[in-house]
Amino acid sequence: SLSVTALGRTDRPVPAGGGRPGQHVSLTADLGGGWRRGHTGRQWDSTSTRTTAELQLMGSVVARTAPAAAKDVSMAGLVGTLGMLAEASGCGAVLDVAAVPRPPAASVGDWATCFPGTAFLTTDAPGRAVAPAGPATSAVCGELVAGSGVQLRWPDGSLTPAVPGPVTGLGCADTPGVTR
Repeated sequence: SLSVTALGRTDRPVPAGGGRPGQHVSLTADLGGGWRRGHTGRQWDSTSTRTTAELQLMGSVVARTAPAAAKDVSMAGLVGTLGMLAEASGCGAVLDVAAVPRPPAASVGDWATCFPGTAFLTTDAPGRAVAPAGPATSAVCGELVAGSGVQLRWPDGSLTPAVPGPVTGLGCADTPGVTR
């Protein structure tokens, strides 16, 4: 079991539901490390060998980028977490499989569904860069679209539904300043 509580203040909160169709989706992930012993294909350990400074730089990337929306990649994996972000934003998403940064030791399927040590999804206007994140890699790997769910775009351009609709059932978040 793991339980975490974080308390703090910010004058610039970044909502998980602040995305809109047309925005690009970026993944910032630490590709270092390897599979956690006994959890191959399910848990990627990139944090146990990182310095405090590296962890702080990676952990502050969302605050320094100030994107329209962001979500840390959770136990739902990359695809499930993108589905949650899209659902909270009242739209769908397309993930470009070939553009997703991933470690060589991880298959596409395992990386799309595992719990990575450090990874964040951000959405913003096309061309808006993600702040440097030290040892982590960032890449635009998708877009938010009208509709719901998550589709995978393969290198040949074909689309496969990965998440057919809502992930949590909580619906669109009421995000101040975001017009739907």
